[in-house]
Amino acid sequence: MNSNSWIVLAIGLYATTTNCTAADDLLGEHIDTLAFDERMSLAEVVETAFERYPQNQLVYAFDEEAKALNQRSESLIAGYPMVYLQYINYANISKNGGVNNIQTGYQVPVWMWGQKDAGQKVADQAQKGVEKYLNAFKHELAGLIRDSLWMLRLAENRLELSRKIYGVAEKLSAVVKRRVELGDLARADMLLAESDRLEKKTNLIQAEAEVMHARKNYQNLTRMDKAPANFDERLSPIKSVDERHPSLAAANTTVERAQAEVEFISRSKQGNQPTVLLGTDSTSYGGSGDYGTGVNMVFQIPVGGDDWHAPQVAQANVVLNEKIVQRERLWRQLEKSLHEAQHNLDVDRVALEIAKERKSIAETQLKMSYIAFESGEIALIDYLKIQTVAFAAIEDHAQREIVLKKDTAVYNQVVGVTP
Repeated sequence: MNSNSWIVLAIGLYATTTNCTAADDLLGEHIDTLAFDERMSLAEVVETAFERYPQNQLVYAFDEEAKALNQRSESLIAGYPMVYLQYINYANISKNGGVNNIQTGYQVPVWMWGQKDAGQKVADQAQKGVEKYLNAFKHELAGLIRDSLWMLRLAENRLELSRKIYGVAEKLSAVVKRRVELGDLARADMLLAESDRLEKKTNLIQAEAEVMHARKNYQNLTRMDKAPANFDERLSPIKSVDERHPSLAAANTTVERAQAEVEFISRSKQGNQPTVLLGTDSTSYGGSGDYGTGVNMVFQIPVGGDDWHAPQVAQANVVLNEKIVQRERLWRQLEKSLHEAQHNLDVDRVALEIAKERKSIAETQLKMSYIAFESGEIALIDYLKIQTVAFAAIEDHAQREIVLKKDTAVYNQVVGVTP
C-alpha cells in the first residue's frame, strides 16, 4: 500500500456515517435487526407507539370515570333510593282485637342547595382532564422515543467509526508484517501492530453490543421493528415554560379537579342527603281486616353536624394542596431543565467548533506521522500513539455533530413540543 492510499483510508474516518443494518459484517453472534424507513416520521412513531403504551390504558380509565361523574351530576336524585315498609301490631296492648298498622313508601335522596352544580363541575374537570392527560402521556412517550433514537444514532456512529478504525488497524498490521518479512522492521513491531489490531477488534465488538442494546431499547419502548431514517428537528422558537406545556396543562387540570372536589364535598354531608318519602299508611281496627288507607309523606333534612363533616372537607383540602405542590415542583423542574437544555446547546455549539479544529489537526497529524513512520523517522509505537490521539479527535467531532442535534430534540422536549 502506498503512502497516499494509506492516508486516504486513515482520514476517511471523519466522513458522515450511515445507519447500520443486519446485513453489516458484525463480529458478534447476537444480532437485533432494525429496519430504517426513509418515509417514516418521528410523529408517526409516537402515534403508533402510544397505541401500545401502558399509560394509554389510563386515558381510557379516566374517560370512563368522567362519564360516570357526568352521569351522577345529571341524575335527578342525589343517592340511592330506598323502599320503606313497616308493620305494627298492637294486639297485646289494645282491646277489641288490637290494631294493625302498615306503612309503605319510596324514599328518594334529593340534592342539597348548590350540590348538583358542584358535582357537575367535578365531572367537567374530569372530562377536561382526559384530553390533557392524553397529551401529557403522549409527550412523555415522545421524550423517551427521542432519547432512544438519539442514543441509537450515537451507538450506530460509534460502531461505524470502530469498524473503520479496525480496518485501518488490519491494514497496518499487514503492512508491518510484510516489512518484517522484508527485514525493514523488527519482529517486536509486528507483535505491537497485532496487539493494536486485537485491541481495535475488542472495541469493535463492544460497539456492536452497544448498538444491539440501543436497538432493543427502541423496540422494547415502541413495540416496532422499524425506525425513522431521519428524525432531525428544528429548534423551537419557544423561549420559556408556560401553561401550554402538556405536563403543566395536565397538572393544572389536576388542581382544578381537586378544587371542584373540595366544593362538592363541602356541600355534602358525608352521604347524609335530604330525603323525601312518599307512601301509604294503612290501619285496621278490631281485627276486622278492613284497612283505612291514607297518604304518608316524610321529609328528612340533615341539620348541624358540621363538626363531623369538617374532617372530610379538611382532607379534601389536603389533597388539593398536595396537587398544588406537585404542580409547583414540576414547574420548577421544567424551568431547571430548560436552563440546562439552553446551556447544553450553547456549550455544544462551541465544542463542535473546537472539535472541527481538532479534526483538521488530526488529519494533518495522520499524514505527517505516517510519512515519518515510513521514512523511519519515528518508531511504530510513537506512530500508534499519534494515531490513537488523532482517531479520538476525529471520533469526537463525529459524535459532537450528533450530540448537537440531540440537544435540539431535548430542548424541544423541555419546552413542550410534541412531534
